[in-house]
Amino acid sequence: MRIKFLSVIVSFLIMSFAISSCLNSDDDYELSSDATLRAFGIDTIHGKYYKFTIDQLNRLIYNRDSLPVGSDTIIDRILIDTMTVTGWVTSGEPTDTLFLAADSVDLRPAMNNDVGMKFKIHAADGVSSREYTLKVNVHLQDPDSLVWTNMQEKGNVFTNAVNAGEQKAVILGNELLVYTSNTTVYKTSTKVGQYSWSQASVSNLPSDAKLTSAVSHKGILYMVTKNKKVFTSTDGTTWTEATTLGDNVIALISGFSDRLAGIVEIDGKQYFNTCDGQNWEPAKEGDNILLNAVPAEFPIENISSTPTTTGNGVEKVFLVGMPLPNEDRTIPWFSLDGKDWASATNSSYDAYCPGMPNPSIMYYGGMFYSFGGEMDAIYYAISGIAWYKMEKKFLLPQEFKDKGAYSMVVDPTVNPEDKRDFIWVIFGGNGTKNEVWRGRLNRLGFLIQ
Repeated sequence: MRIKFLSVIVSFLIMSFAISSCLNSDDDYELSSDATLRAFGIDTIHGKYYKFTIDQLNRLIYNRDSLPVGSDTIIDRILIDTMTVTGWVTSGEPTDTLFLAADSVDLRPAMNNDVGMKFKIHAADGVSSREYTLKVNVHLQDPDSLVWTNMQEKGNVFTNAVNAGEQKAVILGNELLVYTSNTTVYKTSTKVGQYSWSQASVSNLPSDAKLTSAVSHKGILYMVTKNKKVFTSTDGTTWTEATTLGDNVIALISGFSDRLAGIVEIDGKQYFNTCDGQNWEPAKEGDNILLNAVPAEFPIENISSTPTTTGNGVEKVFLVGMPLPNEDRTIPWFSLDGKDWASATNSSYDAYCPGMPNPSIMYYGGMFYSFGGEMDAIYYAISGIAWYKMEKKFLLPQEFKDKGAYSMVVDPTVNPEDKRDFIWVIFGGNGTKNEVWRGRLNRLGFLIQ
């Protein structure tokens, strides 16, 4: 209930105080002039309490953590369960209606707009007052949905020529680089609003360089050749042989913040090792090998890796790669140090990611995801062991199906003010036209996670 004609009510209150004063002329009463709103809160939304902040300088009431999608059908009739003042409150336009907290209120006029709703706080002295504006932030997007953009709509794709061979996408600094051959690279900025492709010539990258082996580590790109040599580049165009890494490197695995993991060949056998980007750790002590042998089922081609951390903050890298012939499942592997890798599989689990050519893996938004092959489904896992097919919200576009050769890379947010966390998927090869797609989980674009 709201009562108008506030002036009549105030006059009545003042008269009451005057009469009381006459009856007790020996007592002096000094009423507070404090017109500050001390606290504000509304009833729960879907069982969750959303905190409201009061900016006393600008006299603004707002929620930093936006209410979920669809909250407009809840806040159209909701209780303001907390409104702490020393006097009384009025509202409306103009703010001349007495506000009673026991009544439900329609907060939709305050939803996602700069005008908001006005509340006037009156001090107990009946003289002082302050006006506050309430703004209610509500998400307009489903936070758990993965939204894709065909980047052809944002500008020309890196080339309209058909790429007949393999290709690889990598992130170097603020740039997305796509290699379609050992002589050409295409670049675009990954910063929001700066999407524009350019072409550059590549120099000194051998013809036998394996494009799919390219990894980025601490501002440097690494690529392995079929002759087991490693080449590096700081700008993506000019390459130099990393002679200190030798000529026995089978594969490189990125992911650890302070080291590269890889596979080296010693006496015809393959072993795990790590390096700082310049030198491998000692592999032998006399005739004894200090390294762990690579299992026969460990993937060494088309490796896709993703970094995570354990509950106590220890780095943990997961990877997948081209499965063995006739393998019916894609098996992830993980390591805490890059030198000892274990299979993330359990025979007691019937839920697994099916075997698929050129699989990708990413730890994204607090979950593991993997896709590849015909590009018709995404599989998810909580711990990386039991995998299930996504049925809604986090899906691949139908346009991805049977597109052929592709590469995927995630551009993580480094600066909180520059929200990215984009998933880039680049298609090309097998006689298909090159395409670039960018996806992001809605909530990773929100200011408050």
